[in-house]
Amino acid sequence: MPDMPSPSQRYSDQEMALILKRAAELQEGADGRGAQRTLAEIQEIAAEVGIDAPFVSEAVAELERPRPRVGWLGAPTRFHDERSVAGSLGSTQIGELLDQARAELGLHGEVRQVFDGVELRLRSALGMSILTVGPRGGGTRIALTTERLDQAVAIAAGSVGIGLLAALGGVAIAINVTDNALIASAIVAGSAIAGTVVSARALWFGIAERWRRRTQSIVAALAERAAVLNESTGAPEKLLGSSSNDVF
Repeated sequence: MPDMPSPSQRYSDQEMALILKRAAELQEGADGRGAQRTLAEIQEIAAEVGIDAPFVSEAVAELERPRPRVGWLGAPTRFHDERSVAGSLGSTQIGELLDQARAELGLHGEVRQVFDGVELRLRSALGMSILTVGPRGGGTRIALTTERLDQAVAIAAGSVGIGLLAALGGVAIAINVTDNALIASAIVAGSAIAGTVVSARALWFGIAERWRRRTQSIVAALAERAAVLNESTGAPEKLLGSSSNDVF
């Protein structure tokens, strides 16, 4: 059995989170079942270690979202990020956020009312971006979904040319390897498919990472602007939380 640590030893917040997570896993393994707790109970427990309830709610919302699904391109084609800012925004302040989003994405877009919020849809040849600004609890939710399926299809189509070049290499290999036409055809086809898939995945991985970061950057900038607008109108500017999710 390892030596027990001193009760006076200090740990960082990150280390504390890892310790509590592992301790919960050990307890669940010991009694063969996991405890079922309500959100209110979890928030109460979190408050005892200095974690505010809004952060717990954001964590739960992120946990309940579907995990990213990655297809043959090796990276998602849809990216999502959202943040909540304390205080409500008026129509003028929301208009400023929409103008900032237009400037960031370089498109004008179409605005429409959705329930009690506002939605801005921006369409380009590369895909669509959807920005939603609306109330959540006592604050304002800012969410951006960036879809780049059209761009991914273009990348995949362009990779077909690379696949054809790989097929020519496959022909050279087949000539030197076998006289069987069936085997030779399989080598050429395999080379073409491998060249297309590998090149498309390599190209799209970098592009997807840039769009993921850009989506998060835009939401962060809008949340910061919303905090400034809230401060200028006397509302609190505290950032409640954020979450992101990439979906194929």
